[in-house]
Amino acid sequence: MALAKNHIFHARTKHIEIDYHFIREHISYDNIHLTHIPSKEQIADILTKSLSIARFNELRSKLTIRSSND
Repeated sequence: MALAKNHIFHARTKHIEIDYHFIREHISYDNIHLTHIPSKEQIADILTKSLSIARFNELRSKLTIRSSND
């Protein structure tokens, strides 16, 4: 999101310049709306982080995935 709002490129981010312009164009046409999602609401954490059982079950319920034991 920061790159979409900041017009300055650096050598580290040059490889994403094409994607950046694509997204920036769609933002300017109001085809894409960016909103901040707090860490507490990041459903993708179930796929990327080690979680407590309680947090895992909470996120699993948001994905509407059930255990085979349910």
